[in-house]
Amino acid sequence: MTETVNPFTTSDEHEAFRRSIREFIERETSREMDRRLDETGEFPYELAKKMADAGFYGVPFPEAYGGQGGSALEFAILCDELAYGSEAAAACFLMPVFFAGEMILLNGSEEQRREFLPEIISGSIRGCFALTEPDAGSDAAAITTNATLDGDEWVLNGQKTLISGVDIADYIMCVTRTGPREPKPYSNMTIFMVDRRAAGITINRIEKVGSRAVGLFEIFFDDVRVPRGMVIGGEEAVGNGWGQMWMSLDMERIMVATLYTAIARKAFDDALEHAKQREQFGQPIGHFQAIQHQLANMKIHVDAAEMMAYRAAWLKDQGLACSMEGAEAKTFATEVALKVCLDGMQVLGGWGYTMEYDMQRYARAAMLGPIGMGTNHIQKTIIAKLLGLF
Repeated sequence: MTETVNPFTTSDEHEAFRRSIREFIERETSREMDRRLDETGEFPYELAKKMADAGFYGVPFPEAYGGQGGSALEFAILCDELAYGSEAAAACFLMPVFFAGEMILLNGSEEQRREFLPEIISGSIRGCFALTEPDAGSDAAAITTNATLDGDEWVLNGQKTLISGVDIADYIMCVTRTGPREPKPYSNMTIFMVDRRAAGITINRIEKVGSRAVGLFEIFFDDVRVPRGMVIGGEEAVGNGWGQMWMSLDMERIMVATLYTAIARKAFDDALEHAKQREQFGQPIGHFQAIQHQLANMKIHVDAAEMMAYRAAWLKDQGLACSMEGAEAKTFATEVALKVCLDGMQVLGGWGYTMEYDMQRYARAAMLGPIGMGTNHIQKTIIAKLLGLF
């Protein structure tokens, strides 16, 4: 693994934390495991349990709920090292910690935090996040999945699509409309914590290109009954779903930026090693200037993406505004990951186009970055707004 001095994480504690993650990855995962899970589309439940036992799920949560009270930088380090070491390990981490835990931590009632966060930290429950619909994605205000109050329960009806990890989730963090879109488009949006096994829920798998250890699904809600207490934030939070989603965006962008920087670094490292070993015309291909310049550009972009991601995390820890920096990091890192992976395939030549090498798997995973978790077009619009352009 190529190393870059990261000025944001130079403390002895940070380095010890990195070592502990790497030791776990070396002990509990392998490239062969990642290849197999990508081929089969299976979720590594056994690995998920080991990660919970190792305490990884508790890193970003306060000690009051059984967590470790980790900083945004420590969260970024964990995402970075897991994604570099094993795609399966990264998937195991994100399902409970971000899609369920962060939503509850930032927006849940105190009762919900005390009930569910310890279970998330222990690995007992996982969640998925359901916003996208056939006609609502970047235009989140266009959602039509609705919930109406009936006594002590809400009744949900509608459809979600392109939702990750539904089959392995215990709860669906489902964004609904609980009233009209007026007077503002984002009015009356409410997030429910829906038991995935509730009557009236149907899920269908959608086959996808990469990162197949966590599946992609469409969800149908047909008169699904949800207790009033399962509104995220409690009953007083009905109608506040849009604001709740905004609460988690900074950490989401930091997370995505570190994950995709790790993918880019893996692709670069594999390409560099190949350039040193592969010989043509009686010498390693890394001796040719065309390959040297290609690898140099890859390294420059990977290092820049890393600095942008960790800068956003550092700002978050300082209590400073980081929305623009997070959007910049997410955009840059995901675009870098895709380019570096494709360049890596070029360095590997014909072998880069075979299933025998991992570069194609990295490239398939990187394809999601610019379109997932808030498309890069939307990120650039956010940056433009923060620049005061509209």
